[in-house]
Amino acid sequence: MTQQPENFSELVKDVRKQLGYSQEELAHALGVSFASVNRWENGKTRPSKLARKQVESFCRRMMKQGKLNMTGGHK
Repeated sequence: MTQQPENFSELVKDVRKQLGYSQEELAHALGVSFASVNRWENGKTRPSKLARKQVESFCRRMMKQGKLNMTGGHK
């Protein structure tokens, strides 16, 4: 599930939309601020290594629960 940095905004949008979360809800689930999620989606900032690992771990959990499908080029 390693993304190229330029694809991270698309990953965050895709994950959020598949789960039906608002940016605020996704931020809460990830343990980051709303502003972080907003900036990532808009491509204004890139996540730290720690934040990227949190997102990847969250995605793996959601995939195991059958709530998330990551076949759209996000691996």
